[in-house]
Amino acid sequence: SSLVADGGFEAAGGGSVFSAVSSIDAGSWNVIQGAVYVDNQDPWVYDGNNSVNLTGANLYVPNTLSQTLSTVVGQTYNVSFWGDADIANTFSLTDNGSAVTGMPTSIADNGFPNPTNSSLFVDYTGKFTATSTSTTLSFTDTGDPAIGSSNISVMIDDVNVSAAAAATPEPASIGLTLTGLCGLCLVLAGKRLNLNSIL
Repeated sequence: SSLVADGGFEAAGGGSVFSAVSSIDAGSWNVIQGAVYVDNQDPWVYDGNNSVNLTGANLYVPNTLSQTLSTVVGQTYNVSFWGDADIANTFSLTDNGSAVTGMPTSIADNGFPNPTNSSLFVDYTGKFTATSTSTTLSFTDTGDPAIGSSNISVMIDDVNVSAAAAATPEPASIGLTLTGLCGLCLVLAGKRLNLNSIL
């Protein structure tokens, strides 16, 4: 199950702008800098009733939305979310200030040309290894629309974070390990036989 609370932003106040040092949903997601808009209009929503517009309320400057998760030091976590945009933008996703591996530097501009545009959203995935029992996941985007453009949106939805499964040794590597152990046993047994013959 996901470590993220309200990953689809369904508890957020749809149709509202939230500025820095405020929560969009009474505590789970918090605006750290700039401002974000919680959109509840179908063309801009991937799934459910709400999506977050990281740029629409505050263009040309960074806007950051964060949530702090309980994590296990040394555990690797998989991160995913759906995103779409209709403007040029600069994006980052960080865990405690470090870039999440595998994440893009911008959200793809596929636009919102239809009444429903879920098929145009991209599934972004990445991972991080926790260095603390508390990890702050931060989405930051700077929207850079062309002057005079009516397009203003970089949307995210359905954020998910889950612990990665421990790596399972491949059968071939297990076989090699067993072969090595058998060889070591034979060498040791041979040395013991040689020692007995000398005595």
